[in-house]
Amino acid sequence: MNLSSRRGRIVAVVVVLVALVGAVVGIVASRRGAEPGAPAATPTPAPTTEGPVNMAGRAPLTGLPAAGPLDRPAIAVKISNTPDAHPQRGVADADIVFVEPITTGTTRLAAIFQSKLPAEAGPVRSLRLMDAGLIGPTKGILADAMAEQWVLDYIHRVADLDDLGTLTVPAGTYHIDSTRRAPNHVFARPQKLLALSHRKAAPAPYFGYASGLARSTAQLSGRPASAVTIGYGDTSTATWTYQQTSHRWARTEQWAPRVVQATADNVMVLTMNRDTSFPRAKPSMTVIDVFNASGTLKLLTGDKVITGKWSKAGANDPFKFSTTDGKPLLLTPGTTWVECPLTTMPVQLK
Repeated sequence: MNLSSRRGRIVAVVVVLVALVGAVVGIVASRRGAEPGAPAATPTPAPTTEGPVNMAGRAPLTGLPAAGPLDRPAIAVKISNTPDAHPQRGVADADIVFVEPITTGTTRLAAIFQSKLPAEAGPVRSLRLMDAGLIGPTKGILADAMAEQWVLDYIHRVADLDDLGTLTVPAGTYHIDSTRRAPNHVFARPQKLLALSHRKAAPAPYFGYASGLARSTAQLSGRPASAVTIGYGDTSTATWTYQQTSHRWARTEQWAPRVVQATADNVMVLTMNRDTSFPRAKPSMTVIDVFNASGTLKLLTGDKVITGKWSKAGANDPFKFSTTDGKPLLLTPGTTWVECPLTTMPVQLK
């Protein structure tokens, strides 16, 4: 081997050794941290938001992990909410509850069950026009005490729901409690309704959910809140108060301020306009504008509240909920009550 070849090999070996030493030094430095005097690395900030949780294996209307398959449809029961309708039955098992203004100073509930089915739910009352838009996205079963024929015709025409009202099903599907005074004496039996219906599919998720309370939009970006009062007029005004020990909200009515009607993980207040497009509606009937509409909202989750906006296309289309700057609104997994006051009624936060 001549001298030039040896020199070439020596140079190659030196280059390889230098590269190996550099790699080792880099590894050591990365494990021990930067050397003294070296510029500090800029830390990557933790994300302040996250996408919706994967709903596989979770209840579609609560976002909670399911113990087993929940391949049954949702059942929406129209429930009276006047003082003589209490105590109500089954409401605590509802995944979602809508509070609807039906007259000046009177509200009614649309309680939606899917993850749990109570033995009875009620007292059952009649349908209202806005039920088409509020319940339509579930594409499930309706339980009600019927309605005026033109109201029924409208709901059956626009909403993709299986209406199993009291006058359309066999005896025994609903239970009459003789100890209760009419009209608050009829109670639905969800298991019997489920057996009668041709609907079998589970509903699509109604809301987007975070992985947990701490990652919900309200907790990440909202401001502190301890109570909210929603005006419906007269004694139907309701107040939700935050319960620090359970991280849930408790609802009381003005006519029974010390009696907790229900608790929820999320409380959403959707402010809605009055719908005047139904000339057959009586002057005393309140109709809220639910679909092909939009408005503002307040979401209370944990001890925080955040303002946002909502919009909805057709009766069976899902609501779109977002923050004021258009980002997804993520709830904490659990039960949700949706209050639907008119924009003219007061909503007071503490």
